[in-house]
Amino acid sequence: MCRTIMESPCISKHNSSLLVLMMLLSFMVGWIEGVCMEDERKALLEIKASLREIPYFSKSDFLGLSTWVGNGTSGECCDWERITCDPTTGYITDLYLSDITSMEYDDYSYYVRAQTERTWSLNFSSFAHFKELRSLDLSWNYINNTKGLERLESLKKLEILNLSTNYIETNIFPSLGALTSLKILDLSLMNWGRQFPPALDISEFSSLENLELLDLSGCGYNGSFQRQGNHNVSS
Repeated sequence: MCRTIMESPCISKHNSSLLVLMMLLSFMVGWIEGVCMEDERKALLEIKASLREIPYFSKSDFLGLSTWVGNGTSGECCDWERITCDPTTGYITDLYLSDITSMEYDDYSYYVRAQTERTWSLNFSSFAHFKELRSLDLSWNYINNTKGLERLESLKKLEILNLSTNYIETNIFPSLGALTSLKILDLSLMNWGRQFPPALDISEFSSLENLELLDLSGCGYNGSFQRQGNHNVSS
């Protein structure tokens, strides 16, 4: 025998509340879509501001950073150049900051001299704000010293780090060895001279269980190292 169950006022009220909740959540998701996080926007502006402390940057247009401003319609950092945001959450996932120190010279001799004179120190502390960052490219920037590189350890999703063609003189291997989420680490063409520095122990990278590629081409090093789990990584 079939029985018809009439919808009770209680059930109807419950369904109405659920519908309102779903509409609210849908509105909130649409509202945050593509909107960058305020702390990440401030961190980007801190990075740009730190570049202004370099004397020769007064002649530079900060290649690709002209949209990095803190007011007006350009305040939406997901629309800025050299940046990729997650289309849903608005968190920054990729930073392409290669060759941001490049300048144009009319005098070629001045350009050649500037390649060695324009080295600078980079403070990595501001990058610790990008918790969803997966790729960071800082190649071709002539960085000769780093500060706060160990802060990148907090970036648990960082998979690609490109530091090629820089002049870093300090031993950054221990700090890089703590970035256990890395899959690709590019240290090619680092200006360490003709021979790979014996003081830099490549075994620091043995803890990088996810590492698939370590590029040391142009650094005077050829070989492989033993990674945890008895897997060799060629470089």
